[in-house]
Amino acid sequence: MTARPIDKTIDIAAPPQRVWEVLFGDATYREWTSVFAEGSYADTDWREGSTVRFLGPEGGGMLGRIVVGRPHELLDVEYDGFVSQGRVDTDSDAAREYRGTHESYRLEAVDAGTHLAVSAPVGEEHYDAMVGAWDDALTRVKQLAEADPRG
Repeated sequence: MTARPIDKTIDIAAPPQRVWEVLFGDATYREWTSVFAEGSYADTDWREGSTVRFLGPEGGGMLGRIVVGRPHELLDVEYDGFVSQGRVDTDSDAAREYRGTHESYRLEAVDAGTHLAVSAPVGEEHYDAMVGAWDDALTRVKQLAEADPRG
């Protein structure tokens, strides 16, 4: 199994601050990541240097550390391994494969709003399915960010 990045971009008619809120606000994060797995969430404070656990409803998922956290500009996570049944796995072959890979979110202010670029590692066996899932997820981010935040 080999991890390789999926790289995606999307233009959103909303300022970077709003896009950031949608990407990393708890309720909206859960909404757009439900594309990958219903009940997905992140356990973190999104601050540089913090641990982040990207988890599914069963409590398993990816473990990383936020190496760059510049609000409204860049969030970069370096993966350390997995979480399974509440236990951290940084030593298995699968964990070692992901260790050192990065998931990043770059937000650039443009005249029409925000240009968002995402890069996320995925195992080769899931690559094709995840490419489409990322398209759907970013479409959902766009919809949420462009909607009136006051409801």
